Amino acid sequence: MEKAIAVKKGFVQVVGDHFERDGERILLRGWALGSWMNYEHFMIGLPGTHSMILEAFAEVYGKERAGEWQERMQETMVAAEDLQFLKSIGINSIRIPFGYHHFMDDDNPGVFLEHGFARLNRVVELCAQNGLFVILDMHSVPGGQNTDWHSDNGTGQPLFWQYRCFQDQTVWLWEQLSARFADNPWVIGYDVINEPSFGLTEEQINGFYERAASAIRAHDPNHILFLEGVDFGRDFTPLKELPDPQVAYTVHFYPFVLEEDVLDPGMSEARRAEIFTEIFERQLRETGRLNRPIWCGESGYNIMEGQESFYAKLLMLNVALCEERGISWNLWTYKDARRMGIVVPSENSDWIRLRRRVEACWSHEWEQKVSMEVTRSIGETYYRPLDDTLAYVLDFRIRSVLHRIAVEQILKPALREIPWEEMKRYPDGFAFANCEKRETIVDTIKHYIQTKEEESV
Repeated sequence: MEKAIAVKKGFVQVVGDHFERDGERILLRGWALGSWMNYEHFMIGLPGTHSMILEAFAEVYGKERAGEWQERMQETMVAAEDLQFLKSIGINSIRIPFGYHHFMDDDNPGVFLEHGFARLNRVVELCAQNGLFVILDMHSVPGGQNTDWHSDNGTGQPLFWQYRCFQDQTVWLWEQLSARFADNPWVIGYDVINEPSFGLTEEQINGFYERAASAIRAHDPNHILFLEGVDFGRDFTPLKELPDPQVAYTVHFYPFVLEEDVLDPGMSEARRAEIFTEIFERQLRETGRLNRPIWCGESGYNIMEGQESFYAKLLMLNVALCEERGISWNLWTYKDARRMGIVVPSENSDWIRLRRRVEACWSHEWEQKVSMEVTRSIGETYYRPLDDTLAYVLDFRIRSVLHRIAVEQILKPALREIPWEEMKRYPDGFAFANCEKRETIVDTIKHYIQTKEEESV
């Protein structure tokens, strides 16, 4: 039986299968600040994981200058103008992904880094000033909660689930963060861990969620706990319902990962909608028994230059699938180096010129293709052909090897060609005033939200 939690006035809360604020029903419509506090290689155009990229800057320019560069990136990628622009689209919420390194040094795991908190809190306050709610997302944790680059995983193995010490550190971080945000009504809640790995047992996923929930509730009775499915947020089969009334569940929707053909502009709209619906319904199948609100916390596409209209249609398919079912949604992502962002550095900026130089030798898509070829070649050449399941698991380990090679042979040499006096100005390309807006996508979403709001009046 659930233990009732008294929620203060002004806080968004779970009521049955939906969200309310002070008795008024609310559907979350938002965008994520991806690759702001957790760099993703293809999104900023540099190979390697978040930590590898920072290590490369430190080796080339020195630790102090690398810190200065990172601080400038943090300031320019998300500033007051960015939140004002997002508010003008009509959305009401922002998802803020962050990596644990901002708040904890691996060499001093019991010391909370207040500077990292100040970094995060600056943007939380900007969101509040613009009337935007915030969901805080632990996007990378010690040991890596999944096998891929976006969890800052340098080994391709989700060691977080094997070692209790990594889980203890993450629980401790949530204790620290929840204690600091407990009384902030503009924070809706905590996305406890982004995209847990595949192959997790019920004991692993539920055990961690129970421990994290208990730790957070010791400091914070006010905020919603957002819990993601396993297999990168796609599978809710092993999840049990937590005895906490302020819990919602989070699905991530990237249909092209499962059916690549949906990205073919030549596919009929009817067929594409059919595939999208089938995949979305499949991912939601297990959520009905949990009797809680569902939040589609991530959904987006690599936007090819010159095809904005097509990608606007794809995003609208995703949004419509959510809205038709009363599901809150959050799009990925707001700003990056002209990949998935709706606000991007100009084509002639220093940063994009660096990205183009790196792309001559490396790309995320090429790396994925090569890693699987190498993985299967190892089996065929030295052992026996690998079955698909083993190849899939080992592929992530080979990717981690390719990350390291690319950092050593592509990223560091590229950085060494750029004097510090130039590099320290590169983050300015991400400043809102220096960016371009993908107007077709922005206008499409803006018009949709305005129409929905008018219908609800």
